[in-house]
Amino acid sequence: MTETLTHEAIADSAREADYLQRARSIASLIREEAAAIESDRTITKPVADALVELGLHGMLIPEELGGGGLLPSEGMRVFEEVAKSDASTGWAWMASEWGTAGVIGYLASEVVEELLSRDEKFIVAGQLLPRHPGVQVEGGYIINGGYSFASGSDHATWIGAGFYVADEQGNPILGENGQPQARIALLPRDQVEFENNWDVWGLAGTGSHDYTVSKKFVPAEYTTPTFGGTPTRSETMYKLTNELAGGLPHASIALGIATRALELVANVTAGKMRPNYTVPVGDADFFRIEFARKEANLQAARLYVYDVTRSAEAVVNAGDPVTPEHVARVQQMLSWVHEVTSDIVEFAHRWGGSQSIGRTSTLGRFVRDMHVATQHLLVDPKMLVDAAGVLLPVYAQAEV
Repeated sequence: MTETLTHEAIADSAREADYLQRARSIASLIREEAAAIESDRTITKPVADALVELGLHGMLIPEELGGGGLLPSEGMRVFEEVAKSDASTGWAWMASEWGTAGVIGYLASEVVEELLSRDEKFIVAGQLLPRHPGVQVEGGYIINGGYSFASGSDHATWIGAGFYVADEQGNPILGENGQPQARIALLPRDQVEFENNWDVWGLAGTGSHDYTVSKKFVPAEYTTPTFGGTPTRSETMYKLTNELAGGLPHASIALGIATRALELVANVTAGKMRPNYTVPVGDADFFRIEFARKEANLQAARLYVYDVTRSAEAVVNAGDPVTPEHVARVQQMLSWVHEVTSDIVEFAHRWGGSQSIGRTSTLGRFVRDMHVATQHLLVDPKMLVDAAGVLLPVYAQAEV
């Protein structure tokens, strides 16, 4: 195994172990399809179908609604497992699964029942942060504008579009707190125009296309708050709040990429000779010292990711609210873990030699994927600045 604790040992529940096994059962399929996923720039149909048929799409939906009912931390472990097989698949599925479960917790129960009772699977993708004004009209909002980064959109059935509530002139209608009201509109996929323009050199198969919503009316009951708001359900994910939970699963993808990169470079260097080496690369002391350090960094990063997440879960499940320090810890963790995992993947790239630069090489694909993952808004170094603003006073108050 490539973890300090085995996959089975770190499963917090039988249901988590079950979903981890489901993910492992299609690992070979995903790896066989990975090259096609990258070249075709989308999750292939066999993989997309397997995610639905195995219930992986729906693992975070409450059990009462027919889903797996996994805790956020449990679902993150399954995302990590899939990302080890293919980062694009892990990312696209993560984005749509997390988004789908997230909006369900803020929709009225009758709307959720209607959406989940349809023949086609309820799968949400799209850009959920507010981009444009949504003109408030009787019964709902008019959404009009272009959006980007709709990860998972190729196989979604509903598309989210972030907006802020506005009047007919596009001026924000402020909420009771005096701030703009950010919301997410949900539209059937056939009401959205996609450009099919996600053409990048890493995470190429995520389907993160641009799309346009052209003056579509969305009933108020098919919208949810982007931040704050009162959830309609009481599961842990919704107690965590959108502000804390929104970026959490990105850490899982980074961990999966880094783990697979170490597995690949360990395989590449085993028995591999280089000029002027008296032993295979994998046996060289200077390679082994660096490998051990990078592997330790990976273990430390993984422990911090799940410690931050599970600590927040325990707090809210005990009836206490999320604090600014909890949010700061998540911001810190997300930015830092991407620094750590990027460094690990760079190590694998350097030692992979020709196996890391080939256009069709597996290691090369994971190197490219990691470089794109570090560009996400939610893992920007600015998150460390914001986190330090909360954490510094904690340390400054200590007795000296």
